Amino acid sequence: MMIRISASKIIVVASATSSIPVPSNKQVVHITHFDRIFPAIHEMQPNGILLDYDYLSTHIEKVLRRLQANPFYSKIKIYCYKSKPNTKADGLLKALGVQYFIYSADIEQPVQKNAAFKTLGEIVEARVVGALIEASI
Repeated sequence: MMIRISASKIIVVASATSSIPVPSNKQVVHITHFDRIFPAIHEMQPNGILLDYDYLSTHIEKVLRRLQANPFYSKIKIYCYKSKPNTKADGLLKALGVQYFIYSADIEQPVQKNAAFKTLGEIVEARVVGALIEASI
């Protein structure tokens, strides 16, 4: 499943091996080190930034405070990708300016449903084909 991100220019801050699915119809710059976030913002002038919480855990508060303190960054939508929800941490991140949370379970859930529907479809197809074969004999 693709993430629903309304921003057309996005900076993704995550590890090089991150599995965050980003829509292909967006202009995306992938950054692997937190020191490159602000120079990239000035170069690209994005309207969205996606931060990997698990990757930036020790630096995320500093980055969010800097984004919130400068009015130049006020129009940038802030997305945060997390492996699982945490009420206490999510509350702090929201107070620091994160507008949208994306959890790995939300991304994986539709894939499991599709697999279930595929299996159900195969069972139904097998029964229908079996009935057609018996009818033709």
